[in-house]
Amino acid sequence: MVVLDTSAASTIMHRVPASLDRLAKHAPADVVLASPVAAEISFGLARLGPSTKRRRLLEGEYRRLRELVRWADWNEAAAWQFGIFKARLFARGRVIDDLDIAIGSIAVQLGARLATHNARHFLEIEEIDVDDWGPPLG
Repeated sequence: MVVLDTSAASTIMHRVPASLDRLAKHAPADVVLASPVAAEISFGLARLGPSTKRRRLLEGEYRRLRELVRWADWNEAAAWQFGIFKARLFARGRVIDDLDIAIGSIAVQLGARLATHNARHFLEIEEIDVDDWGPPLG
């Protein structure tokens, strides 16, 4: 099973061939989209303006992806795991975006790999099994 982080979901929505190829290696039931990713995608789409062509196209791609894959909420177990991860990072003086920690905590709670284009963000948390989909996107 693989949980898509926002960078991986975004490249799928943008129909980046390498990401579509990576996605195709998994059965839809083995791919998970999580609520913090939806929040970040919603933010990105809202920044495009209410009726731009690009926004409509990307919203359609998001709906298509959402219909194909599994859904995971940020539940209590993942929230608890988030607190543990964040405290450990804080003690080391490391800062990672809270939503990235939340997405990683969901992957850990599901026993899933985390698909990302920002592997170095997640390598600070040893428990996260990172599936590196390539270099960070510009």
